[in-house]
Amino acid sequence: MEPVVVQDFVPAIDLSGRATAEGRAAIAAAIGKACESSGFFTVVGHGVPDDLVNRMYTTTKGFFTRPEEEKDRSANRGSGVSGLRRPGGPYEAFAAHVTGDLSDEERAALGTHPATWKAANIWPDDDFKAVWHEYIAAMTELSADIMRLFALALGLPEDFFDSKFDEHVSLIIANYYYPGPDDVLRREMHTDWGSLTVLYVEDELGGLQVRRDDDDWLDVPAIPGSFVVNIGDLMAFWTGGRWASTVHRVVNPEGTDAPSRVSIPFFYLPNHDTTIEPMRPLAQESAEAGLDRVTVGEWFSHKMQSTYQASA
Repeated sequence: MEPVVVQDFVPAIDLSGRATAEGRAAIAAAIGKACESSGFFTVVGHGVPDDLVNRMYTTTKGFFTRPEEEKDRSANRGSGVSGLRRPGGPYEAFAAHVTGDLSDEERAALGTHPATWKAANIWPDDDFKAVWHEYIAAMTELSADIMRLFALALGLPEDFFDSKFDEHVSLIIANYYYPGPDDVLRREMHTDWGSLTVLYVEDELGGLQVRRDDDDWLDVPAIPGSFVVNIGDLMAFWTGGRWASTVHRVVNPEGTDAPSRVSIPFFYLPNHDTTIEPMRPLAQESAEAGLDRVTVGEWFSHKMQSTYQASA
């Protein structure tokens, strides 16, 4: 196996030059190269205010350290409501959708397939809700521009994806990891199902790993103040396999009895009725070979079915 430089496999890309056409072209080329290899990169110079990120993390950590009976008032209540979840294992999570504050009728109209974006948000209090809304708006703005850079990287018109995300059904999840020993996986290996994931890097402790080849796990460089960006299975399908959706996991930093921590990924998802067609034929060995075109709603239904069948 050839040695790999992690910074080449998961490069750091400076977005501060994206205000000019020349800068955007150079950034798009770097993003395209990363997406063809690992599908992961980190971004600096992103323009998201430090104050907003700090308020988001302070607010969210404060929620998870509230008394249990107080948190229970925001608990998930089946498929109809987002909110606090305790899935078992070394963490609990709080989730919200950009569509979750719509009326019952508006959410019910978001496709015929069962989908989490049809669930109502449930908020602990108005201050929490306000900070989360502000952060979601910032993540949406950043993600939308990354999608425009994706379009340039793929040789498409820069606004190619705009109309496919103008009523997006994106999801944000705050994962609260309990303190634990270094031999415990915080998240098992997986790929993301959607188009684009954006995750803030709070400190240098790290723990996120990507898989290269069959069992070669590489640490994603932890650059405080950056965002880790990765594409999911939907984007890999959309590009006809040209771009890679890579298996990843979360471990405790080596040699530490890790403290609790919060991780808040934002999953940027297209409109529920956007039709996705591969930009070139999929290889026969692809997990999605045989799918010619699907709506986003059909895609997530397909992923749910195939996942449950595989685990049965």
